[in-house]
Amino acid sequence: MATFIEGSLLQVPDELILVNNEYYAVYNYETTGGSIMPLVVDIDLPESLLDTALNQATPYTETEFADAYGYAFFPMFNLSDLKLLDPKNPKTDVDWLLENVENDLQKKAKTFGKTWYLDDEVQQLFAYGAITGQDISPYLENLTWFQDHSPEERNFIELVYTNPDKAAKLVQDNYTALKVQVAQMGISGEGVDDLVRELAADIAQGTLTTAQAAQNISYLIDPYRMAMAGGSSALTDGYSSFVERINPTQNGIADAKNLITNYLGVDATEAFTANGVVEQYAALLRADAAQGEGVTANRDTIINQLQTAHDKLFPGYEGSQHSLWSAPLYRTFQTITGKSALSSTDKKNVDVISQKVGGDMTLFAGEIRKQYENDATYQDTVLGSMANVFKQDVSGVFTGQSLVG
Repeated sequence: MATFIEGSLLQVPDELILVNNEYYAVYNYETTGGSIMPLVVDIDLPESLLDTALNQATPYTETEFADAYGYAFFPMFNLSDLKLLDPKNPKTDVDWLLENVENDLQKKAKTFGKTWYLDDEVQQLFAYGAITGQDISPYLENLTWFQDHSPEERNFIELVYTNPDKAAKLVQDNYTALKVQVAQMGISGEGVDDLVRELAADIAQGTLTTAQAAQNISYLIDPYRMAMAGGSSALTDGYSSFVERINPTQNGIADAKNLITNYLGVDATEAFTANGVVEQYAALLRADAAQGEGVTANRDTIINQLQTAHDKLFPGYEGSQHSLWSAPLYRTFQTITGKSALSSTDKKNVDVISQKVGGDMTLFAGEIRKQYENDATYQDTVLGSMANVFKQDVSGVFTGQSLVG
């Protein structure tokens, strides 16, 4: 029996229902697995109904609907949307419904950043969840996609389905933080916004760590560094399309700074940046890259220069690199002084002391204690704890000075 007026181009629903004094059309959709799911359409244009159709409507409470259909009552579309069908298009309104499911998934794929939203199995499960209103998380582990991906990615897809607002906020927060960082770094190019969105989504869903995201950015802004890492193949899958869309603002500079820091420390890097040596090294590194993969003549020259400078500055560690011997000294410094972190001044002072005492750790420790005996952190943290251990009243000797000074 007809339900809609002639010319509406809407097929007869499987059932016309009345819930909370509102009319709805129900279309039963058979999934690829053979199960039947109800697509509930809100009749927001009652004038499209035949007068006789109103008498056909079956009244339900939401509970009765759930009992009858096996799914929660969940209107998914409006009739006014369906009336936008092209009269020359042979597709039925159910076809249109399913296209809208896909369109919604496309939007979410853009919001959350990745194509897993468009996986066939994921689409089916999404439609199931959207139509039924049920928690679909128990079914996630059956998805091929779910089984083939990391726990971090699984956690994110579960969050998307169970708390999409929180998932979207997580991506948005990542996007905002990354947007600030790339602006501070002066990164430019027509693909910057798309890059930030991709990275934000990948970090949120566990596809990338923040370190991997930073590495991708460093490759895109520094063609030399990317060339030395093996070219665009060094980028995470899906990011090579940004090579032509991000401007190379740091060509060779990052690697030049990294070499200087490794051999001579952060102070030297800052000094070399100020006097132009970093730019000179970067130019030499770019020249290597221009000669083709595997050419390191200029890089080798730079390393030799830095090694010579290192051995003159730190003769007690001749043949080594600042990054290799400084780390244990910094940890020793923290242990002696009780500081949880070293300031740049502390690090510079450690370097100076190491020049003075060479590799003698006994002399190094003694010099640190001597220089920091009046330091508030040293007195309160280290000497204070000693007082507790030995149960001695040393407050007048040690902690009194720190409280006053």
